[in-house]
Amino acid sequence: MRPVRLHPLHFTKYVKYIIVICVLPVIQAILSFELSAAWVALLQELAILLACAGILATMRRASAVELAGGVLTVRSGVLFRRSCRFPLAQVSAVELRRSLLCRLLGGAVLTVYFRAGSNLRSLKLTLPVRAARQFSRRLVPDTAAASAFAPVGAERLIFMLLSANMIATAFFSVVAARRVFSLLGEDFRIIAIDGFLQIEHLLTAFLPASLSLLAALGLLFFALSLLSSLLRTYRFTAARSGGVLVSRGGLVTHTERRVFVDAITAGCLRITPAARLLRCCPLYLSAGCFRGEDLPVFTLSKKSAPQLQRLLPEFCPPEQPLCNPRRKSLAQYLWKPGSLLALLCALGTVSLRVLPSVAPVLWLLALLALGALLCNLEGVFREGFCRNSNRTLSVSYCRGFTRYLVSVCTDELSLRITRFPTAASAGRCDLRICTPSRRVYHLRGVEFFRAKALEFNL
Repeated sequence: MRPVRLHPLHFTKYVKYIIVICVLPVIQAILSFELSAAWVALLQELAILLACAGILATMRRASAVELAGGVLTVRSGVLFRRSCRFPLAQVSAVELRRSLLCRLLGGAVLTVYFRAGSNLRSLKLTLPVRAARQFSRRLVPDTAAASAFAPVGAERLIFMLLSANMIATAFFSVVAARRVFSLLGEDFRIIAIDGFLQIEHLLTAFLPASLSLLAALGLLFFALSLLSSLLRTYRFTAARSGGVLVSRGGLVTHTERRVFVDAITAGCLRITPAARLLRCCPLYLSAGCFRGEDLPVFTLSKKSAPQLQRLLPEFCPPEQPLCNPRRKSLAQYLWKPGSLLALLCALGTVSLRVLPSVAPVLWLLALLALGALLCNLEGVFREGFCRNSNRTLSVSYCRGFTRYLVSVCTDELSLRITRFPTAASAGRCDLRICTPSRRVYHLRGVEFFRAKALEFNL
């Protein structure tokens, strides 16, 4: 391919603070409808803005990205020229992300992830959209194939619910935000949606003020999660062709990921409380230094197991028992949530006489601690590891309210065994399995002879 210059957005990180300082007075004057003051401020800051534009133009002119002879070359620098060369054989995955700003300006962020065993981790470049697509297809080539997983209908709703997180913003959260602010003494007079208004009135009528506040906060974060997941999973599809796993989706931010199947290091099923209710588990992949933890690539259920076999036959559930519960210590698993549960129950009992208004909150927290206690109790029977016939390592462990079932597909592992005096006398140990994607799987109460006999060449 011919050398391609980087997009100007790639260099805005060097002058973004200067641009913000210059543009902020102009925006403030415009929002105040003082056009004459905005024009004066713009003329005053014009010299600095022109200098920033000149710096960006000079840096862009000196940059170049080239792909030839199995080597990706990136040249940059004005006074000090730098040329970085990356072998294509070390590439494990590429991600093409187009945010709203990139789509308006015709750019795309191309992130290249490298395989395990190399000192390279990732490379992020902002290129023109056409060049970024060409580079992504050349770095991780695939052949045309029909979609193997495209959730629709009820599957679409389940996929959205399972991939929801607490990070995004939401439109439907305005009603819950109104309830929170009114409880705090502020009224923003936000127009609400009828369905959420009924929930709000129900919470106010039947719950104490403290629990109503917590329920409103939960509704707020739930709405945020739903919209974030909806935006990220819009028209999501996943397909496999030519040894490459391709997934696409997103409404505001378009995301396309291409992953070499032979570079996949682990596949993780997250069995959350929502997954238990829906009887579907989201599957997340990691390949070398790539960690796709923000978006699952599949939702596994009894009906979708054949689709997973076509999409990712390397993923293997445990073929043998993972652990021996009789050799484990209940105290090691239950002392943290059990101590928290006992403390909350004691505080809730005391608050019934001293501070009754706080008692519902304490009992609600005690209920959550009980859920964590039950999940850790499940870890006594499910936490462990086993080797499978297809040269994979199945790992299961529990943290919080979630049980993780991981299928490790790489030999690039490091193991760490920890033995406390009481555990050593009982023949137990703690095993930590470190993967190239900087994920550490901590297994508690593992039999020492099994951990010691674990080999790297799976």
